[in-house]
Amino acid sequence: MSQRIYSNTEIQEKISSALKKLSDADLDKFCRKSHSKVVFDIKNPLLLKVPTHFTEAEKVDAVKDEKGVERWTWDHEIERNGFLYAINTQWYARNDEYVQRWLNDVA
Repeated sequence: MSQRIYSNTEIQEKISSALKKLSDADLDKFCRKSHSKVVFDIKNPLLLKVPTHFTEAEKVDAVKDEKGVERWTWDHEIERNGFLYAINTQWYARNDEYVQRWLNDVA
């Protein structure tokens, strides 16, 4: 098994921190599966966007995929303009290079 550059938690923390510096339009691009796949080689959108008025129960339900598996987390949520963004939790060794490249590009 190859050595990971980052843990999943480190990826979530580092990306969330960098995302806070992006414009609203750039942030919303990561709510799209296609953009997230190109940038990070992940299967689901990087971000899940819900209105800030969502209850805790609605937030818990929102992060689950169609099979009931939690694919996003609120641990590093971003709040902007009446919306909350949860970040993807599904990271593998093959994604590390993409993450590192993106972090270097946005730094």
